[in-house]
Amino acid sequence: MTKPAKSNISKLAIVLLLVICGWYGKNLDTWGKNKVIQNDVVSYYAYLPATFIFGDLTFEFTKTLPEDFEGTIWLQTAPNGKPILRMTMGMAILWIPFFLIAHAAAHVLGVSTLGYSWPYSLSIFIATLFYLFLGLFFLRKVLLKYFSDVATAITMLLVVLATNLMFYTISEPGMTHVYNFALITMFVYYSINWVENLSPSPSEVPIAIGRVRLLIILGFLAGIIVLIRPVNILVLLFPALIGIRSIPDLINRIQNNWKGILLAGLAAFVVLLPQLIYWKVQTGHFLFNSYMDQGKFYFLQPQIINGLFSYRKGWLLYTPVMIFAFVGFIWLRKKSSALFLPLVIFSVINIYVVYSWWCWWYGGCYGSRPMIDIYGLMAIPLAAFIDKIWKSDVVAKVIVGILLLATIGLNQFQMKQYRISLLHWDSMTKEAYWGIFGKKTWPEGYDKMIQVPDYEKALKGEKEY
Repeated sequence: MTKPAKSNISKLAIVLLLVICGWYGKNLDTWGKNKVIQNDVVSYYAYLPATFIFGDLTFEFTKTLPEDFEGTIWLQTAPNGKPILRMTMGMAILWIPFFLIAHAAAHVLGVSTLGYSWPYSLSIFIATLFYLFLGLFFLRKVLLKYFSDVATAITMLLVVLATNLMFYTISEPGMTHVYNFALITMFVYYSINWVENLSPSPSEVPIAIGRVRLLIILGFLAGIIVLIRPVNILVLLFPALIGIRSIPDLINRIQNNWKGILLAGLAAFVVLLPQLIYWKVQTGHFLFNSYMDQGKFYFLQPQIINGLFSYRKGWLLYTPVMIFAFVGFIWLRKKSSALFLPLVIFSVINIYVVYSWWCWWYGGCYGSRPMIDIYGLMAIPLAAFIDKIWKSDVVAKVIVGILLLATIGLNQFQMKQYRISLLHWDSMTKEAYWGIFGKKTWPEGYDKMIQVPDYEKALKGEKEY
C-alpha cells in the first residue's frame, strides 16, 4: 500500500468535475423546465410533500388536490385496497434537508409551496451535486490508499466524464444512481477501514470506540443503500471478503466479530424501520414487495451477454471505459490481493443478478444505468490499469491515452444524441447504432432501424424482446 502523495491533482480533479457538472446542469436547466420530478422520481419524491406539506402518508389528500397542482403522484393499490407507492423512501430521506430549504425558499419567493415548483426541483439537482462530491471525496480516499495521486485523478475524471454517471448528474438528477454511487463508495471506504482495524483476538472487550463508530456508520450506510435499491444488499459481500483466502477464514471473521456485526445490523434496522412501519400501516405487512408483478427475476435465464454487449443497452458498448477496468484486475491482484477476490466475486454476482431482472435493459435510460451504482468499486481496478500504464513507456501512454480520450468523447457525444432521442431510450439495434454513429441528425429510415422491445413478453420471461 502506498502513502498518499503530496500532490493536489486529485483534489483539483474533484473541483473541476463539480464545476463542469454544475455548469452543464445549469445550462440544461432541467428544474426550470420541470423535468426533474418525473418518471421514477415521481415515486421516490412523493413521500416528502405527503409528509411535510400535506401531513398524510395515506395519500388521501390526492383526492382533493387544487386544480393548479403542477405535480404528479403515482399510486398503486395494495392487495388490501389501500394506496401504496412503488418506490421505497430511501431517496426521500436523503433529500429531506434540501427539500426543507426549498420549501422555505418557495415561501419567500412567492411561488407554489405544494412541493412541485422550480425550487423543489432545483434542490434535487443541488442534492445530486452534493452526493457526487461525497462519492468523489471518498473515492479519492480509497484510491490514494493504493495508487498515486495522478492515477487517482485520471481515474476520477474517467469515472465521471467517460460514463453515464455524468448524464444522471446533469440530465436526470433525481434518479438513484449518483446517490448509490456515493453511498456504496463510502461503504467501501469504511469497510476497508473496518477490516484494517479488526482486533487480532476475539477476546477484546469492549469493542474499541473507534470500531463502534465504524460499525454504526457501516450499518447506517448499508441500511440506506438497501432502502434505496434492495438488490444492492450484495455490497455486504465486500467487507465480508476483504483479505479472506478461504471459507474457514470467513467463518472465523464472523465468529470473532459477531457482536460488531450485530451492532451494524441494528443500525441498519433503525434506518429501515420507517419503511417497515409505512408498509405495515398501508398493506398490513412489515415486509412487502412494492414492485409487485414488476419485481420478477429470471435467474435461470440471465441476459448477461445482452446486458454487457447488446446494441439495445449493453454496458460495455455504451461505457467502453469499463473494459479497461476489467483489464485492470490483472494488476490489481499484484497491487492488493486483499481487494482482488472480493471485487471479482462481487462483480460477477452483481452482473448476474442485475441482468436477471425481467427488464434487463432497465426501461428508458442512457446506457446500462444500474451499473453506475458500482462505479466506486470498478474504479479500483480501473485505477490499477491507469497506474500500470502511467509507469509504462511513452508509446503505451500515448496509445492508451488516445483510447481513453476517445471513451470520453464518445460518452459526451452520445449523451447529446440521447437527449434529443437520436440515440433511442430503449429501442436501439445494430443498424440504428451505426446509422447514427457520429451524427447529429436522423438518418433516412431511422424508424425502421429501431426495434421497440416487447415488455409483456419480457415480463413473462420470454426471449423475444
